[in-house]
Amino acid sequence: MRACTSNLAFVCAARRASTSYASTTTSASTSSRTSPSCRGRSKTSVRTVAFSSSSSSSSSSTTSSSSSSSSSSPAAPPPLVNNKTNQNINNNNNNNNSNIRRSSKVVANARKGMLFNSEMDDIRRDAKPAEPVKFTLPLSIKLYPSKCLRAENEPVTVFDDNLKELSKEMFKIMYETVGCGLAAPQVGVNYRLMVYNEAGAPGEGKEVVLVNPKISKFSKQKDFFEEGCLSFPKIYAEVERPMGVKIEAQDVEGNKFKMTLEGFEARVFQHEYDHLDGVLFHDRMSSSVVGDIRSDLDKLIEDFSDDEKAI
Repeated sequence: MRACTSNLAFVCAARRASTSYASTTTSASTSSRTSPSCRGRSKTSVRTVAFSSSSSSSSSSTTSSSSSSSSSSPAAPPPLVNNKTNQNINNNNNNNNSNIRRSSKVVANARKGMLFNSEMDDIRRDAKPAEPVKFTLPLSIKLYPSKCLRAENEPVTVFDDNLKELSKEMFKIMYETVGCGLAAPQVGVNYRLMVYNEAGAPGEGKEVVLVNPKISKFSKQKDFFEEGCLSFPKIYAEVERPMGVKIEAQDVEGNKFKMTLEGFEARVFQHEYDHLDGVLFHDRMSSSVVGDIRSDLDKLIEDFSDDEKAI
């Protein structure tokens, strides 16, 4: 807007220098009436705009006088318009409109599942490649407050022999430590995988492997039951949980299925499912119950190696 200040001063000086410019200046100010460069800049420019806006009432007399003197009067001063600025504004407006139209088109195509090839390439490039679950043998139970118990757990995307071997090794160490359920983060493998067997002994009960499980519904009825956890040795306390759940999951082959669990099996599942979300069983306890086991929790923290403390 500063670029038009010299033009405005030139017009004002021309008006004071000669009366023969009166009609010509009126005509020039009329043409600059819509110029965005002159709106609301200073007191002088405001007066000029007001003058221009009132010229419609005297346009007939001005036109007649200008037509009679047009042959003898010198050329009109340049209009108060910054063509370069206006051109930039128009270009910016055109670019903005083009971007808006393109963005709207992208959104519309995305809703229809019709993203452009280039945009699909960007999505594929940003997407994480599928990787098999990685683990190191022999497995070991990670004790509280190991950082892997609170870490985020990735969904399993590759269903191969590696996953089957991990499941077998998890059952093996679960039985060795006298457990009935085990989640992958408890052995330092941060993936959404769990195994359990209500019976808690090999050759008895039913071994269940759940990959990428999800809870679709909880029962309204709840009850209390004393729970223990392999990551919290010798600590037992009551935890309230729903008595039943409906779930969706995948097996080690990647096949999807649904299950309805009740009673003790539902409780075992919910305990291990919490591990996949970084939730530990004392997070579910009342403050009074946590107070009862506080000294045991503090002892685990005290005995834990300093370089692994995270909770």
